[in-house]
Amino acid sequence: MAKLQCFNKRNEAYFQKHKHSFVGFFTAGDPDKEQFFTYMKDAESCGMGIFEIGFPTDDPYADGEIIRKSYEVVDHGIREDMDFWKRLRNTVENPIWIMGYKKDLIDTGIYKKLAKNGVIDAFVIPDLEIEQRLEILKELKTFGVDTLGFIGDRMEWENNYETCELFPIIYQQLYSGPTGCVNNTDTYKRLFHSAKEQSSGHPLAGFGIGTVERATQLLQDGFDGVIIGTAIMKKLNASVEELMTFLKNMETAIEEV
Repeated sequence: MAKLQCFNKRNEAYFQKHKHSFVGFFTAGDPDKEQFFTYMKDAESCGMGIFEIGFPTDDPYADGEIIRKSYEVVDHGIREDMDFWKRLRNTVENPIWIMGYKKDLIDTGIYKKLAKNGVIDAFVIPDLEIEQRLEILKELKTFGVDTLGFIGDRMEWENNYETCELFPIIYQQLYSGPTGCVNNTDTYKRLFHSAKEQSSGHPLAGFGIGTVERATQLLQDGFDGVIIGTAIMKKLNASVEELMTFLKNMETAIEEV
């Protein structure tokens, strides 16, 4: 089955070039704007693939403690600061995905401004109903911006099937609940194998991936890529050096799978 092509050229080029994808989460503007841009540039040079940037929110209800704390200290004024997002686009060459909540991105209309300005490549918005997600998928493809589809065990299986059929990039949540917990179970396998039969998109695993070994296991199971959030933020909080070592080790491991 031929792969569904991404609507965004940068995403499509990345997937074509890499057998496996490495998506890493960073809170926008953390710990401050200047250091943030330095970290982004250094991270890319150390092997960071796709940048999933956390859009500042006042109520990160579904995030774990580490990410919630990062949202408390960043400048929320950057949300509508197009100069900030344009500078980020000019800082890294790899794809930039914005992860955020419906109330911050969709209800405010900011997603349209970001898409029209060409500063991002995809949106990662977990708390959308399938109908609205499909509407946004269709709307944003005209701007060359992708919208990730979500599948998971707690979602209606009919929605899982529809997502697999229509979305070029699919985020499979390995478990349900707030982010930040380590998850080493294999309960994802039933849904994953079903999704592989239905999908011609790129299935990515997310939630609870805390180590290089766990990421490698998921790629060996057949996922096209892994999405790592809390583990990256933990490393960054420990030290920049520790984070960069982690990114280098992840890049090496992914290339060997």
